[in-house]
Amino acid sequence: MPSSPRGWLCWSLSVSDRYTRPHGVKYEYDGYTDRRLSDRRETALSVKILAEKASHKACGNGIGYKLLVDFYAGEMSWHSFSEPERRLIEKTARDFGRRLREAGFLPPKTS
Repeated sequence: MPSSPRGWLCWSLSVSDRYTRPHGVKYEYDGYTDRRLSDRRETALSVKILAEKASHKACGNGIGYKLLVDFYAGEMSWHSFSEPERRLIEKTARDFGRRLREAGFLPPKTS
């Protein structure tokens, strides 16, 4: 399992993309998996919800989530964002990490 906020967000985005259409055509065969025994989809949704809540706390309109996804999963350069967008990404990422620790996805911070 991922060990950072970036890893959790990227993992949840990839899992939610994979499980959007459970009966759709798959071009790569992974073998048979019994989806009744897996909670990946629910975990991915929980992580995405935590990121969206962090974004809404950082700014009222929720644009921080889009910026965070662009920076973490889209692998955009830090220098491609303006200064206000950078501050918003930092604020959203910090709150997202705190929420992941509170929910038990990450170990608590040690000082």
